[in-house]
Amino acid sequence: MEIQWPLLIFSVCLGVTSGAFVFLGVGELKGKFKDVRFLGALIAFVCLAVGGCVSVLHMGHPERATHLLGNLGSGLSKELFIVAIMGIVSFAYLILAKKDYPGASKALGVVGGVLGLALPVVAGMSYLIAARPAWDSITLPLMYLGAGLGMGMLLMCGLVLLRGNAAQEGGFALRLALAGVAIMVITSLAYVIWIAVAPYQAPSRSIERLISGDLALLFWGAVVVIGLVIPAVLTGLACMKATKGDKGSGATDPKKLAWWLFAAFACSGVGAVALRVIMYDLGTSVESFIY
Repeated sequence: MEIQWPLLIFSVCLGVTSGAFVFLGVGELKGKFKDVRFLGALIAFVCLAVGGCVSVLHMGHPERATHLLGNLGSGLSKELFIVAIMGIVSFAYLILAKKDYPGASKALGVVGGVLGLALPVVAGMSYLIAARPAWDSITLPLMYLGAGLGMGMLLMCGLVLLRGNAAQEGGFALRLALAGVAIMVITSLAYVIWIAVAPYQAPSRSIERLISGDLALLFWGAVVVIGLVIPAVLTGLACMKATKGDKGSGATDPKKLAWWLFAAFACSGVGAVALRVIMYDLGTSVESFIY
């Protein structure tokens, strides 16, 4: 299937918003990350806005986007509603992040975190089409969620180490980032396993294309090495360096660790894009479902 770049960019941007708000929501519950919540919420809101605007370009007639309201059961309508609700919550949280209303900020932060968990899942559910076996699995929306948690938490952890209270909150932020990366790795591999076992196997959507075929370089290089291995290694090393510093055996400058996290974020973004390109390439239809 032809790559739908507007939708691909939309899903990646939603992922960053998702992970960032889950990070902020956990921070609100723990009373942490106040120094970076405005900047983090701003980045999340901008990603949401950019993704929403780009997604409209996918439509042949963007001015007809409001027609989605006539079919509230469709996947696109559900996406529209959750993006709109997330936009309202994130904008309100962004305003409160500069004010001293801890109760309201905590409530909105938690709501934003819950919506952040739902956002990529709802976007991914739109692809569950029986006629496209490589897509028709819960592992696809979970892959979207995992990538979002990985990207957003890596970005936010970098902000905490660079501009936040790294001495008191850096360790907790790193643990969240490591958890996000672990979920990203597990859900990405789960989706690849689904490709291998999906019904109605055909050469156009075969796992061999990833292992040794025309998609092998993209899979092994961009998805596995750049998108999964490097973020995991960089985050793991940052956690070890931070732990060593806590024990008094040679502290590493948090700002240096922040750039490791930013590099891990960039690599995870490359991997997320590459895996979505593969997803579209393998999204061929089962002929017997059509004729």
